[in-house]
Amino acid sequence: MSGTGFEALAERFERARDWNTRARPSRARREFKALLRDLGQYGDTGVVGADRVTWAWLIARSWMGLAQADLAISGDLPTALEALDRALDAARLLDGTERRRIEAVTAGQRGLFLLRVAGEPAEAIRLFDQVLAVSDAGAPRDLAMAYLNRAFALSDLGDVHGALADNLAAVRHAEAAGAPVLVAFARHNAGYYLSMLGNAPAALAEMAAAREIAPDQDDGIPLLGRAEVLYGVGLLEQAEALLEEAIPQLLKAGRRTDHAIAEYVRARCLLALRRFEDASTFAARARSHFTAAGYEQWAVLARVLELEALLAPVRRRLQTPTNRGLLRRAEQALAAVRDGDAAGPVLGQHPGHAARLVAAQWLLLAGDLDRARETLADLPRGLARAPLTMRVQHYTVQAQLAFAAGSRAKGLRAVRAGLDLLADHRTRLGSVESVTAAAIHGEDLNHVDVRAAARTGRPAVLFDALERGRATFAGTGRVTPPDDPEAAALLTEARGLLAKARELGAAEAKDRERLTRRAHRIQNEVRERSWQHAGNAGAVQRPTTAREVRRVLSERGDDTAVVANFFVLDGELRCVRVDARTVRTIEFGRSDDVTERVRRLGADFAMAANDLIPAPLRAAANASLARNLKVLDDILLAPLRADGDLYVVAREPLLSVPWTALPSRSGLRTAVNSYVARGRSHARPSGRRRLLAAAGPGVRHGTEEVHAVGSQWAGATVLTGDDAVTEHVRTALATHDVVHLATHGQHDADNPLFASIDLADGPLFAHELDGTPLPGSVVILSSCEVGGSTQVLGGEVLGLTSVLLRLGARAVIASVAKLSDELAARVMPRLHAHLRESDDPEAALAAALKDVAEPVPLVCFSSVEGLASA
Repeated sequence: MSGTGFEALAERFERARDWNTRARPSRARREFKALLRDLGQYGDTGVVGADRVTWAWLIARSWMGLAQADLAISGDLPTALEALDRALDAARLLDGTERRRIEAVTAGQRGLFLLRVAGEPAEAIRLFDQVLAVSDAGAPRDLAMAYLNRAFALSDLGDVHGALADNLAAVRHAEAAGAPVLVAFARHNAGYYLSMLGNAPAALAEMAAAREIAPDQDDGIPLLGRAEVLYGVGLLEQAEALLEEAIPQLLKAGRRTDHAIAEYVRARCLLALRRFEDASTFAARARSHFTAAGYEQWAVLARVLELEALLAPVRRRLQTPTNRGLLRRAEQALAAVRDGDAAGPVLGQHPGHAARLVAAQWLLLAGDLDRARETLADLPRGLARAPLTMRVQHYTVQAQLAFAAGSRAKGLRAVRAGLDLLADHRTRLGSVESVTAAAIHGEDLNHVDVRAAARTGRPAVLFDALERGRATFAGTGRVTPPDDPEAAALLTEARGLLAKARELGAAEAKDRERLTRRAHRIQNEVRERSWQHAGNAGAVQRPTTAREVRRVLSERGDDTAVVANFFVLDGELRCVRVDARTVRTIEFGRSDDVTERVRRLGADFAMAANDLIPAPLRAAANASLARNLKVLDDILLAPLRADGDLYVVAREPLLSVPWTALPSRSGLRTAVNSYVARGRSHARPSGRRRLLAAAGPGVRHGTEEVHAVGSQWAGATVLTGDDAVTEHVRTALATHDVVHLATHGQHDADNPLFASIDLADGPLFAHELDGTPLPGSVVILSSCEVGGSTQVLGGEVLGLTSVLLRLGARAVIASVAKLSDELAARVMPRLHAHLRESDDPEAALAAALKDVAEPVPLVCFSSVEGLASA
């Protein structure tokens, strides 16, 4: 055969090998079989000289490629090893360097098979080293594969740093080989190892770069990797959605082990999402697939996860099995301990350790503290090499055991150690969404802390437990805006699309929907980019204690001020009430009743603010509104006996209560926040304060309102019409003392960081303020419902007001329900007149609303003045 003919065969070989790289084993097997058939036509004597070397090389490498494809399709290790032996037979026709290279690469492939099928990482590493030992003569692609495969084995043995180093070496060699698919694979894996080392933003950035290099990779691996990182961050719904898409792709690509891992990770997500039955189903499915593949470590981990899914509803008091049933589950978990110890660790996870944590929890529920203690005693201290979630779980179970044994001091040490671990984790996260999402990993630890505190019967202890968990995830991830011009361009594009959609009439509903969908797709892309931003905010805020609050109130000489810290425990709404002299607990009954009342209030405000509704219906809505406000006042405020300043600390649905509109709060200072925030004491400024007032489109009295507001302040900047654009407002928020925005706005419950206010060039999103430090400013949002918030998994709240407070605003005054343009135009100039004189936003709002006949759903979100921020 001529050299040209062998060049054609070599091209066919490269195409077939690429199908393997792209996880298309069926296509690869078909092409390798055809190639071997054609090569076999020449026999071992029909080719001479340089062509003979090429011929033998192609035969050897084709057998190796066929072995890889066969194993991916059938999982038949003996057949795959037999194909590798055929490759070695072909290599014997070569001399010197080429023969040694083929023998080394074959050894490396044998190591990969042993790693994937037999679970023998140590032997696999020895074989991979044979490839790397001939690096001087080795082709860069072979070296890239050897480094990639050795990285898998190292990670299985827990050497994640070594795995990352090998992956970075694989990237260099793959680039030298001109193999973009292999570069993408290596960068994706580097991202995975970065996530194992706790650097989720860098991991997601590497994986995003890999997707750009190989955007058409559809074997499920990119989706699985991203899902695992997002699970670690706490973005569970996003991770679960990726896994739902990845699982069928992995199955189609013949990646049986990865398919089972995806089912396992999905079960973990479903467990955290409280979909306990679904979690148990996927864990059982994963266990079955791991067992069939002979991957014992993963099979035990999946069994442990099944038991954990059965445990979760019992711990949450949704099920009450008998003590005999609890002990039976404990024995099953202890059996998994023995199996896990025999199987050994995989990817930094030790199935025996995971089983001990679950077994101890079943034993604690059964009241067998001694056996629970013995079970935990076999765990390494701190589980330093385990994933974050397992380490937090370890501290959680330690705290449970200590509290159950009556050792409160030991339990608190475990709680604080777990929260410190979570605090360190959140300092690496740069976006507000990531910071709040991470709270899900501390939910069980917080629950154990709060429940133990409640059992002491000491209100101050309960207050401190509530704030310990909340403070860990307060604040922002960054104190400087991320340098991401591409994200800024995407937001500008989304803003323009929504501005166009806003201008379309009812007859163009389909076009408006199309533009809105495009804008939402862009918003999701921006969200994903934000998860790649690293944190730079420094230390996490120190939690506030009941003793500090009492001291601050006492130093102010105010015996009437009250801090009311609301929470829900076992479906019951409760509150720790703190004043200068006392701390006590108040119980209000079922939280569902209050939730329904708040929902009715929202509907009543919407009806009352709608001028298009006939007057009789609006009158009925106003009457219903007055009744519901009175009922909520009786339920929430009467037991508090708060006759002076009131600081409400709550989560949803109480953040949606228009506290200043409740009858007993008329004329009184009222502040609301999701935790007891530390704020600076603000003396009245001696110089001129900078004010910006801007009116957005479509606000009937907006221009009139902002001019009236501006007239209250010397040197005020007033923006109307085409001047009221997002860039000016964004700059003003970072530089002005008071910012007033008379705009329409929306709170997006499904995507709260894209809550927005409408300006001349389109919406200004909460998301684009992330990382912008605010100068202790007062922000007034004269907008419909833009004060709303969404409570995400883990209990944290997100929305425009919460973002502004996290970024450093001293106070945000916003509406938590529909507010008519006419009513806002009447109230706002009065508010600013009082604010100018007092520099006290809570007092200014109370004074402005005191003589207004109709209820106004404006709320002042702020901190307790005087609590030191350091």
